[in-house]
Amino acid sequence: MAEARHANEVGRFEEAATALDDALEQLAESGHPDAPRTSTRIRITRSWSELELHGLGSALAMLRRARADADRLDDPILTALTYIQEGTLHGRAGDWSSCLAALTMVGTREESLDSAQQWALHLNLGQAYLGVGRTTEGAREFERARDIAVAHELVDQEFKARHNHAVAAFLDGDIARALVLMRQADAMDAAVSRDRARLDQAEVLLEAGLVDGARTALAEALTAARIEGHRLEEGEISLRLARCDLLAGDLDGARRHVRQATAAYRTRQAVELVREAELVRATVDVADGRDLPAVVAEMARRTDQTSATTTTDRAAVRLEAEARLLLGDLDGAEARLAGLGRSHRESLPSRLHETLVRARLDVARGRHVEAERRITTGNRLLAAHQFQSSSLEVRAALALHGRRLALFDVERSITDGDADGILTSVERWRAISHRINPVTTSTDPELTTLTRELRRLRRLVSEHEGQPPADLASQVAHLEEEVSQREWSLTVAGASVTTVPPVDSDEARGAAADRGATIVEFFEHSGALWTIVLEDGRLDVTRMTSVDTVRKQVTRLRRDLRARAMVTPDSPMGAVLARATASSLAAVDTTLNPSGRASARVVIIPSRSLAAVPWSLLPSLTGRPVTVAPSLTRWVRGATRGGSAAAPPAHRAPVAALYGPGLARTGPEIDAVRAAWSVRANGPTGATGATGAIDVATSDDVIRALDGARVVHLAAHGTHEAQSPLFSSVQMADGPVFAHEFPRPVAAEHVALSACDVGQFSTRTGDEPLGLATALLSLGATSVLAAVAPVADHVAADAMVAYHRVLATGEDAATAWAGAVSAHPGAGVFCLYGSDWRAVR
Repeated sequence: MAEARHANEVGRFEEAATALDDALEQLAESGHPDAPRTSTRIRITRSWSELELHGLGSALAMLRRARADADRLDDPILTALTYIQEGTLHGRAGDWSSCLAALTMVGTREESLDSAQQWALHLNLGQAYLGVGRTTEGAREFERARDIAVAHELVDQEFKARHNHAVAAFLDGDIARALVLMRQADAMDAAVSRDRARLDQAEVLLEAGLVDGARTALAEALTAARIEGHRLEEGEISLRLARCDLLAGDLDGARRHVRQATAAYRTRQAVELVREAELVRATVDVADGRDLPAVVAEMARRTDQTSATTTTDRAAVRLEAEARLLLGDLDGAEARLAGLGRSHRESLPSRLHETLVRARLDVARGRHVEAERRITTGNRLLAAHQFQSSSLEVRAALALHGRRLALFDVERSITDGDADGILTSVERWRAISHRINPVTTSTDPELTTLTRELRRLRRLVSEHEGQPPADLASQVAHLEEEVSQREWSLTVAGASVTTVPPVDSDEARGAAADRGATIVEFFEHSGALWTIVLEDGRLDVTRMTSVDTVRKQVTRLRRDLRARAMVTPDSPMGAVLARATASSLAAVDTTLNPSGRASARVVIIPSRSLAAVPWSLLPSLTGRPVTVAPSLTRWVRGATRGGSAAAPPAHRAPVAALYGPGLARTGPEIDAVRAAWSVRANGPTGATGATGAIDVATSDDVIRALDGARVVHLAAHGTHEAQSPLFSSVQMADGPVFAHEFPRPVAAEHVALSACDVGQFSTRTGDEPLGLATALLSLGATSVLAAVAPVADHVAADAMVAYHRVLATGEDAATAWAGAVSAHPGAGVFCLYGSDWRAVR
C-alpha cells in the first residue's frame, strides 16, 4: 500500500494501479476481518491512478464505491478520506468549486484523522480556495498544512505546503515573494515529483514577462512529466507553452501547443481544463483576427453579464468584447464591457488587456480624450509594477505585457497622422524603467556569495587553454541561472515609486532649442523603421525602410568593424577591411540619415535593430557632439535620482581611475587620466584630483568606485552577452564584474568604460534596453561612455586621455568626446549614452 502510494506520488501510475489491483484480489480471497476496510483504503488510493490512466469519470466512479463501503462500515475516517480524495480529483481536473464542496464535507470528521491526513485536507482546501479566487483563505490553509508537516517531520508534505504558499503569494500579486518562497521550497531535500512545482514556477515567470525563464522551467517539467507518465501535466505544460508563444508573438506555435494541451485533457475527461485550453485558443484567434464570429459565440456561451466573477469568466468577456470590436459590433462590445465591473484581484496582463479593449472601443466611438486617459493609466500601471522589482531584468521583461497596448497606441497615432501625437505615443512606452526610481535594495548575502563563486568559475574558464571542460561550463551555466533567479526575487526597499512622465512635443521642442540639438528618434512598427526628427522647432515623422534591410546593413557593419579591429596596422588586409568598413558605414548613414541640418549637436534615440551602431563613425556625424539616449525623456530629464542634467550638485566628488589585467598601456593611461583631473584640482573647475597607487583593480574596487566617486574611468577587457545582457562584464584582477552586481543606486554621475563591446545592448520587447552601459544608466548614472565594437588598446588609451583632459576643464561630455574622435578616428566605436553631463556648469 505504501509503495503504491509512493508510486502514485512520483508518477508511476501503471505500477501503482497493478500493485493495488493485486492487493484487492488478495484481500477478496483472504477472508480477513479487516479486508473490507483495507479494500476501501486501497480504492481511495487507486482512484488517483485511475484519474491519470483513464480519466475523471472512471476515477469518481471508483471513489463512489469506496464511499459506499465506508458508509456501510460506519467508519468516519474512511468517509473523510473519500471526500478528501474527491476534492483532490476535482482539483486536478480544474473544477475548484466541486473540489471545495467535497472538502467541506469532511467537517468534524477531521478530528479522527492522523497528521498526514489532516495535512492533506488543509493542503487541498488551500488549493480549492485559490481556485475560486480566495487567496487569503488559501494562504491560511497552506500555513496550517506546513505547520502540521513541520510538527510531525513530514518533509515531502512540508515541501508541498511551502510551494503552495508561494503560489498563494503569486495569486495575491506578489511576484517577488512568490519566487523567494518557491526557491526556499525547491532547496528542500524532498523526494517528490517537481513537474507540478516547475509548472507553477513557469506561471510566475510568465507573469513577470520572463518568457525564456518560463520556457526553461517548462522544458524541465515536460521531461519529468513524460518520464513519469503525468498526462494531465503534459497538457498543462503545453498550455503554458502556448502562453509563452502568445507573449512572444508566435501565433502558430501557440496554436500547436493548444492542440496538444486539449488532446491531453480530453484523454482524461478533464472538462474544466479543456475549457481553459479553449480560452487560450480563442485568445490566439483574436490576436490573429481569425474565426472571430466563432469566438463571439463560444465566449457568449461560457458566461453572461451577471456571472463574470472568476478570472477565466472575465477573460472570456474581454475576448468576446474584443472580437465584437474587430467585427464592428460596437454596441455588443460596449454591452459586454458594461457588465464586467471592476476587479482589484486581476493580474497585470489581465488589467492591461482590459485597458486595451476599452481604449479600442473609445477610439472606435470617437472618444479620443477617454482613450488617451485609459492608455496613460495603463502605462502608469505598468510602471508601478516595474518599480516593485529590484531586478533590472524583471523591470525590462514586465514591459512585454504592455506590448499590445503600446502597438495600438502608436498605430492610432500613425493613423491620425499627427507628428506630435506620434512622438507622445512612442515616448510613452519607450524605456519606462528609465523613468522610475533607480532600484534600491538591501545587501543580499546569498546573491553576493553566488556572484563571487560565478566570478571564480568564469575566471577559470577564461584562463583555460582551448575548450573548457564540460563540467566547468555546466557549473557556470547553472550558477548564472541561480544568480538570475535570486535577483528576480529581490524587491525594492525603503522607497516609494516616482515615475517621471514622458516628454510631450512642446517640452521636447524647448529642450532641443535650449541645448542647440537636433533630435533623431527611431522606432519600429509593422516591420518598418520610422524616424521622428526634431530640428529648428519642426517635427517630422518619416517611414524609412524595412527593418530587415536595416538589420542586414548593421550586421554587415558589425562584422566589418570586428574584422578591422583584429588585424595589425601593417597587415595587407588592413586597407581592404578599411574600405569595406567605410562602405558599410556609408550604407548605414545613407539609410538612416541621422545628421539633421540645423545644429551641430545630435541626440540619437535608437530602436532595437540599431543597438550596435557606432554613431560617431557615420560620415554625416563626424566631428559632431552625439549623445545616444534610451529615450527622449531620459535625455531631456536626465537621471531619475532626483537631480537633473541641468542642475548638478555644486560639490564634485573624487574621480576614480581603475584598470584590469591584460591590456597594453594601462599604466600610462591611468596615470594620464588621473593627471588630467589632478592638474586642475585647484583651477577654475574646482576639481578633486584622482589619487592612489596604480594597481590592477579588483571587483570590489570597481564596486566601491561606482558607489563613491563622481567620475569613474575603467580600462579593462569587456564582454557583451547578447542572450544574457546583465552578465555582460569587465574583467578585473579577480575575475569579471557583472552588471548584476553594480551598486543600487550607482553614485557615479559619469562612467567612461575603456573596454570593447560593453556599449552594446539587447532590447527587450517593450523597448527596454539591457546591457552593461544601460544598466549603469538604469541604476542612476547620468552618462556612460562605452564601445559597441572591439577597439585597439592604444587607440582607446590615446582617445580616453584626450577626452579626460578636455572633460576636466568643464566641457560637456558629448563635445569633449567629439573632439577626441576627431583626433583619434578609430575610437569612434565608443558612444556617449544617457543625458548631457559636464563636470561644472
